[in-house]
Amino acid sequence: MKKLIYCLALGALLLLLAACESGGQFRVVNQTYYPLYVTLEGESEVTIPGNSEQTFDVDTATEHIFNPDVEEEIKLRMVGETYQIWDDVEEAYTDSTTVTIKAGETLSAYITANCASFKVVNNSSLGVQKIELYKHNFIAAQYMGDLGALAPGQSRFLRVGYVSPNNYFYYYAILTMADEDGTEYTFGGETTVLNKDEQFLITLTDPD
Repeated sequence: MKKLIYCLALGALLLLLAACESGGQFRVVNQTYYPLYVTLEGESEVTIPGNSEQTFDVDTATEHIFNPDVEEEIKLRMVGETYQIWDDVEEAYTDSTTVTIKAGETLSAYITANCASFKVVNNSSLGVQKIELYKHNFIAAQYMGDLGALAPGQSRFLRVGYVSPNNYFYYYAILTMADEDGTEYTFGGETTVLNKDEQFLITLTDPD
């Protein structure tokens, strides 16, 4: 009789332990052509290249028979060069949100592009004083803003709109260098027409 009770208790303990789950995963699948910059609460930023994925481990409380349905809500910052989070509640774009991770499960986020972008990479030894972007509808130009100064070795991008059959335009940019003369260079033009998940990229290098 004692042996039977012992076996039943041991079986119940094994069943209880088998039902325990601790920790979950958050999987980000970047289906855009360009990088995603992802930061989970309390962690360092991770760059996920275009057309690749990254899985993050998330700590949770332990789920068991007396504590079922364990969830952990964590803050998420996700910035894409051709993607931005859409908040359905606020009806606005944002770079931050929260995700809920269930113990023992993997939550997957499939990221597809929803914009285009403009990017400047300064691989030269000279700084950039101003980076002015313009949009032109083949009739008049619209000033889109100044991305500011850019030191050697730095890069910066801006997410921008893309063309549609009823809204056709191109981009160009004027870069003012941080030299004595404030030399200006113009990039882009009538062929710089961006579709969704495309990028107007300027890479600065020193002359040979």
